[in-house]
Amino acid sequence: MKRHVIFYSLLNGIFHVVHISIIIFVMIGWAFPSLRPMHLVLILLTLGSWFILGIWFGAGYCPISDWHWKIKAALGEGKPNGTYIHQLLQNITKRAWNAALVDKVVLITTLAITAISLTLNVTAWLE
Repeated sequence: MKRHVIFYSLLNGIFHVVHISIIIFVMIGWAFPSLRPMHLVLILLTLGSWFILGIWFGAGYCPISDWHWKIKAALGEGKPNGTYIHQLLQNITKRAWNAALVDKVVLITTLAITAISLTLNVTAWLE
């Protein structure tokens, strides 16, 4: 196996771990009082990426996904269609999912989690 393939395969694995860790932290980080400020920062950065960077790069833009897709392209896999969560869901379940539906569920869930995180952080700051 060539060195660049080994390197990009390692990076691909690292990016999977990073992506999944971020997703899990965004989903449950708000539940741990000591992690709430960090959670709020991460979720606001996520939304900023989706909507502010998204102005220039397309709605829902994620730099981590962008870099990850470049790694996959270097491995000859090509750029996957849809978001990382859409790809992950399809890979785990081995079935096709409607990308627009997945994106809507992710957006609604993220906005709900943002509201929870904001509420819990503001409440803590006011105490």
